[in-house]
Amino acid sequence: MAQLPKIYLVDAAKVAAVKKNAASNTATAENIKQLAKNADKILPQQFGSVMDKKVATPCGNMHEYLSMAKYFWPDPSKPDGKPYIKKDGEKNPANDLVSDDKNFDVLISAVNTLSWAYYFTNEEKYATKSIELIRFWFLDTATYMMPNLNHAQVRTGIDTGSNSGLIDTHNLPQVVDAIGLLRSSKQWKPSDEQGMKQWFTAYLHWLLSSKNGKKEAESKNNHGTFYDMQVVTIALFCGETDVADKKLQTSFARIANQIETDGKQPLELERTLALGYSIFNLEAWSLLATAAETKGVDLWHYQTADGRSIKKAIDYLLPYATEGKKWEYQQINPYKGYDYYRILLIAADKFKDDSYRKAAGKIKDSNKNVLVKIFFE
Repeated sequence: MAQLPKIYLVDAAKVAAVKKNAASNTATAENIKQLAKNADKILPQQFGSVMDKKVATPCGNMHEYLSMAKYFWPDPSKPDGKPYIKKDGEKNPANDLVSDDKNFDVLISAVNTLSWAYYFTNEEKYATKSIELIRFWFLDTATYMMPNLNHAQVRTGIDTGSNSGLIDTHNLPQVVDAIGLLRSSKQWKPSDEQGMKQWFTAYLHWLLSSKNGKKEAESKNNHGTFYDMQVVTIALFCGETDVADKKLQTSFARIANQIETDGKQPLELERTLALGYSIFNLEAWSLLATAAETKGVDLWHYQTADGRSIKKAIDYLLPYATEGKKWEYQQINPYKGYDYYRILLIAADKFKDDSYRKAAGKIKDSNKNVLVKIFFE
């Protein structure tokens, strides 16, 4: 029997079974073909690094990640516009001069697609490209990113980097899983393993000990959930099991503090993109709860004495996201239906309830979820 990949964001035994049975499942086989096509498009692409930004970092080191707080704009009442003011949900296009966040997101997405394409097809070309990109962003002397977010989501005239910037790396644990998938490739070298363990160990230390890291840990909304998810998955990857265990034990209280008895997430409902952020926080919970399963911790089925739970929060959004019920809070831009589609398919699997799968079928823009279709359809 082939050894299961060491991954945290998806059930390793489940994906191994999907791979084993793919040849006899027409839908799965077609989805894997689509995944391979997506990966083929990535192979010839060039990617940017932290060295490409047009603005110097506050500390002067271009290897430091830099991003601007996307909802902050010049104050029209001030001659120089400083300090900037917040317009929640309205992105300042001037932020595009700083490319680190975009380059990071594009590269992580590519690494994720390529690594899964390698896992399901065993074609080394996908592993080769994915490993090349991991080295490019994290290890290569000329282009690597330093393992911190000291200058993430800078609020001009206010600070040189805020704790809110830690949300920029909410997709970073996908690299942890990618490494788990790539270990079977002949292209993955001991030096790659060692280098990435060192990078993530340094980043974990920064998450836990830096001023911005400590402050983000105290965030009560989706920022706090994604922080927990990052700490848990990275700690497990680095072998810091005590850190992961300690963080997971605080997650029960976070469910109680974030989710009302009727499933509302009041801290997300305060936002001008209330539906989108409610779904975004559930994305964090779905990833954290899946990672928790690898440690025998069940967040999926946990419920407070008065009925607060992840499931209740998923159910609250159902009529608005799938049945056309009028949303009662602000949503100044369209929300991403495919994000909720993914959550519903995962819920169908975790709660053994096919009604979630049927509800997901009502969401039209599900075409970006080929991986979720492979895992859960």
